[in-house]
Amino acid sequence: ITAAIEQGRVMFDNIRKSTVYLMADSFTVMILIAGSLLMGLPIPILPAQILWINLIADSLPNVGLTLEPGEKDVMKLPPRSRYEPVLNTEMMTIIFTIGVVTDVMLFALYLWLLNTIQDIGVVRSIMFAAVGIDSLLYIFSVKSFRQTIFRINPFSNPWLLGGVAIGFGLMLLALIHPFFQTIFEVSPLGLSDWLLLLMIGALKLVMIELVKEVLIF
Repeated sequence: ITAAIEQGRVMFDNIRKSTVYLMADSFTVMILIAGSLLMGLPIPILPAQILWINLIADSLPNVGLTLEPGEKDVMKLPPRSRYEPVLNTEMMTIIFTIGVVTDVMLFALYLWLLNTIQDIGVVRSIMFAAVGIDSLLYIFSVKSFRQTIFRINPFSNPWLLGGVAIGFGLMLLALIHPFFQTIFEVSPLGLSDWLLLLMIGALKLVMIELVKEVLIF
């Protein structure tokens, strides 16, 4: 009975993690596009690019998240109400936190790109990679709702790590293969562009975890 209860709690936690990740992903893109339209700016990322990120690049990392091992304190939690929703106030706070932190930096990057690069196709290529990298990095922010990444082992789930690696590979494929370049209307990025986007993505992850540390824990 104890083992069954523990497994049930782990499964419910993982359902929550997967749902929060997908909702945060959608919320981020929605705010990015809506904000750009309200500001009278060109759309920063095309529909086909959004589909590739959500349905292809993020799919295996999300599957890996459902296989997240149980957290050490899972059996120390009080019983959960049978009427408690999957997305409670804490989950919505995490979704909002991820969306706000990510979108603020994405908007700053987008405005800077528009002012420095004349070709909107190149700008969208960088934004496509930026959104994809962000979603593949902030998945580590939903590994735990009760602890920040500074207090856990971020490499404890090999399925998640493998999914993220494949997701990065799929993003790279979309940007360097001529067939996908035509479909997604993108151009390849230079090494300096990738390094900049990775540093920005890592900074966002740290900022999200700092906000979680202050507001939630």
